[in-house]
Amino acid sequence: MTSTPSGEAAEEKTASSGETAEQKTASAGGAAEEKPASLRSNHDFRLWWGGTMLSAIGDELTAVALPLIVLLITDSPLHAGLVGSVESIPPLLLSLPLGMLVDRISRRAVMIAASLLSAASIVTVPIAYLMDGLSLPQLYVVAFVNSLAATAYRIADTAALPGITGPHKLGEAASQSETIFGTSALIAPPLAGLMFETMSPAAPFLLDALSFVAIAAAILAIRSRLGPEGSPEPLRWRRELTAGMRITARLPLVRTLTLLTTVGDFLFAGIGLLLIVLAKESGASGFEVGAVFTAAGVGSLLGAALAPRIEVGLGLRTAVVGKHWLTALLFPLLLVDLPGWGIGLVWGLVALQVAVLNVIQMKYLMSQVHSDQLGRVQGFMTFLSKSSLPLGYALTGLLLDRWGARGTVLFFEAVLLCLAVYALLGRGLRASHVTRREGAGSGAPDDQPLLSRRGSER
Repeated sequence: MTSTPSGEAAEEKTASSGETAEQKTASAGGAAEEKPASLRSNHDFRLWWGGTMLSAIGDELTAVALPLIVLLITDSPLHAGLVGSVESIPPLLLSLPLGMLVDRISRRAVMIAASLLSAASIVTVPIAYLMDGLSLPQLYVVAFVNSLAATAYRIADTAALPGITGPHKLGEAASQSETIFGTSALIAPPLAGLMFETMSPAAPFLLDALSFVAIAAAILAIRSRLGPEGSPEPLRWRRELTAGMRITARLPLVRTLTLLTTVGDFLFAGIGLLLIVLAKESGASGFEVGAVFTAAGVGSLLGAALAPRIEVGLGLRTAVVGKHWLTALLFPLLLVDLPGWGIGLVWGLVALQVAVLNVIQMKYLMSQVHSDQLGRVQGFMTFLSKSSLPLGYALTGLLLDRWGARGTVLFFEAVLLCLAVYALLGRGLRASHVTRREGAGSGAPDDQPLLSRRGSER
């Protein structure tokens, strides 16, 4: 890729960089050969994995413990809900500028600074609680600051990953990333509740703060260059803030996968509420309702583990199209008067399919977008994902109120069928040059990133 003199086509792929395609591929292959053949033997990836796991668990611990401690000191569900609302502000307002920042300065510095900022913020909670000085305004500030730091960390984390794994292991790395967040979602909430009740309300926050210090140490010990490369051009706010959207729009495969995942995020934002209503209508106990969500977590973990094999075995287009048609075929089963375990089984299978798509989307995001542009694109993805959640949840509540559980399931099914038809007929997957790979780690074109830009193209 190269920059025009005016800089107006900075994100467009061109062939005027002075290198042939063969030279570029050889260059990328040479860089990949410097990385260990296995992620398990990759020292930097093990550090990244540990840091990301700690970060995910810490986020989940705080997500559960924060409203609990608000209820403890105020006995107000309203304030507990408002603290959660405050946590949603940074991703909505700041993900785009944070993505721009990640593409302009050291990603290592962003990740370390975000970890230490989270640690400094979170540790004030147990200190204030043990000194009987904890206040509601402090918890609002902690919620905002911690969410800001978490947003910055995750954008930088994704942008830095290709430099750690090399281009031939992005699919496996995406699978590991999805596994990390699925695992943390399973183990952290009950752990937070257990620590809160049996040890001290301060305990989850203290553990969380210590985990962020460990994360900073792990990131500091990574030897790989985490980017970005080159020197940034003079800052142009409007163009930089919209760069992620433009880059996504110009890459047919990334655009198609982004549309599919974004609509899915919007649709399933309130799925928990729908499943609870369905389970209660079927006479499920509280334990069975909880088991429904446990089944979803297990399905997500299986999907994350199987996604690379599914894509390699079936090919990209078949895997994505098959996912959407299987989901559309499974979802109407919720119209049947299923027992609690049956609802859990259906949703677990759907969650497996969702995890497969998430892994594929992340892999091709990292492989199709140049590393120096990943921050802005990931910032745009974060904005899309986070903005869809409150709207989707509100829509589910409205549908349940107006049409009931069965009417809501029918609405969901109509949208799922539209997504399945789009995946089948849309040009983004049909026209893509990405086809079935001959073998894992083969360095086939589908696993290659867009090659390095000359100079400081941004």
